[in-house]
Amino acid sequence: MEAAWAIGAGAGLAGLAGFRAFIPLAVFMFMARMGWVWGFQVDDNPMDFIISDMAAVVLLVLVVLEVLMTRVKAMVPVEKVLRLPLSVAAGALIASAAMAGEFPGAAHFAGIAIGAGMALLGSYVLRGLVMIGEGRDPGPALDISILILSVLMMLVPPAGYVLALLLLYLAVRVRRLRKMKYKGLRVLA
Repeated sequence: MEAAWAIGAGAGLAGLAGFRAFIPLAVFMFMARMGWVWGFQVDDNPMDFIISDMAAVVLLVLVVLEVLMTRVKAMVPVEKVLRLPLSVAAGALIASAAMAGEFPGAAHFAGIAIGAGMALLGSYVLRGLVMIGEGRDPGPALDISILILSVLMMLVPPAGYVLALLLLYLAVRVRRLRKMKYKGLRVLA
């Protein structure tokens, strides 16, 4: 059962990493360091480096930089270029780290694929939100929502499965919205 909780927490946090790359990673690191993890193990595994002191300092700087990039207009082009690769990398790292304590040997590396896929899905839904918002990032409301949902994923790991289904549903809705938006713009040959 612990393996299912680890996959759920990892998938949920990776999906949230598609919205904001470093906030779910920071929540994972903080809660793992404090021992506030329910249902699965995060200590004494090959991914222990993620909860080290040096990783916490680097991540704190990256979180501040990410928040600044979404707020300062001069940094928006840089943020648009870096958002997807950073989200995929953070999602893959979170999912693999969550699974490392429950899967022996190198089996936790399957979390890289799960995390990358969930981060891509989250990023796709975020682009749909930005499209609906006429090109504006949701801002602090999204940051606080991601923070609260990340804590929920760590405290109630099965919620990760619910978030994955919700992201799939929202991705289908975004796809339909894009089809409807561009329906009248087709070029007839």
